[in-house]
Amino acid sequence: MSQLVLWRHARTDHNIEGRLQGSLDIPLEADGLAQAAAAAARIVAHVGDRARVVSSPLSRATASADELSRLLGVETQVDEAFTQRPYGVWEGRTWDEVRERWPEDFERRRRGLEPLIDGWGASADIATRVGEGLRRWYDPETPTVVVSHGSAIQLGVMHMIGVETESRVFGKIPHGAWHVLTQSVSGAWHVDAFALGAD
Repeated sequence: MSQLVLWRHARTDHNIEGRLQGSLDIPLEADGLAQAAAAAARIVAHVGDRARVVSSPLSRATASADELSRLLGVETQVDEAFTQRPYGVWEGRTWDEVRERWPEDFERRRRGLEPLIDGWGASADIATRVGEGLRRWYDPETPTVVVSHGSAIQLGVMHMIGVETESRVFGKIPHGAWHVLTQSVSGAWHVDAFALGAD
């Protein structure tokens, strides 16, 4: 069986500043580009040189993916299914700003509940979208590397292994790190590796 590798994009200035990005198209910063290049080399060492690369359309993901695609000699494929969860009116703000302006919703989010704000992407919807994308791109003969975002990866993995989105079984995946999923003969999905390549 081949592997599904879910790689979180490298760092941006928003990540460094602690700002929520969501659907905002924020590019990688200089160190983030170096982080992506280093991670790409480690992924090639892990999956070999036959993998295909699929990315979220947001530039922080495609720039990360392109570092890997160059090493593999393939083109980066883009799929909207792997874009980040929208954070609505919180996008572009720091968590401190969110806590000050929306204290009740901040507390809901801290407890793992959905905030009741405009534009927030529901966990169940994101999990289904990402999970369907992963199944669509999975090839039992060829490893597939999907470059996506923290929440999207977390929810997609939960969907694949049948865990409720309210569960907190997975922590955050660091920027530039990746999870590995495999499918058993029975068709069940398993997390074979968690947060590989984390700094």
